[in-house]
Amino acid sequence: MKIYLGGPMFTYADASNNLRLAEKLRENGFEVYCPNENSSINDKTRTDITAEKIYKSDIERLEDANVFLCQVAEDSGTMWAAGYMECLSKNVDGGKYWGVIGLATDMRLQTLPDPEKKGVDNQSMYLNQYVVGGLKLSLGIYTDEDELIARLKRLEEENE
Repeated sequence: MKIYLGGPMFTYADASNNLRLAEKLRENGFEVYCPNENSSINDKTRTDITAEKIYKSDIERLEDANVFLCQVAEDSGTMWAAGYMECLSKNVDGGKYWGVIGLATDMRLQTLPDPEKKGVDNQSMYLNQYVVGGLKLSLGIYTDEDELIARLKRLEEENE
């Protein structure tokens, strides 16, 4: 199975997490594309890298994948890629493009909502329900990496 690993990637912490997760997926037998590893579009010392080059490079890799692993965050590029993969799986070739699977690891998701606390004082994490619905109707959304990997393994077996 070929996985495109999408998610926030612009801080040291995000990049480190992406590289760690990509390695964990590879250790579980998956072929992974992690945009942080693509120096042809992420070399910050170059001045010839354009938005169009980044888009074309990432779309090429997305179209080479079977699954888009969406690390759920308010990152517009990740959401664009998730929608693109979902469109491929539903409207282009469901045999090649299997869909989008979500990983939501924000620790605030473990906080129970408190109806006595409104607005910013209610520390339960909110996820965009449109995105959550799409992920649930595609390949699912998980809050635990090991559960996500188990689902990916089942998905791979189903599509062999």
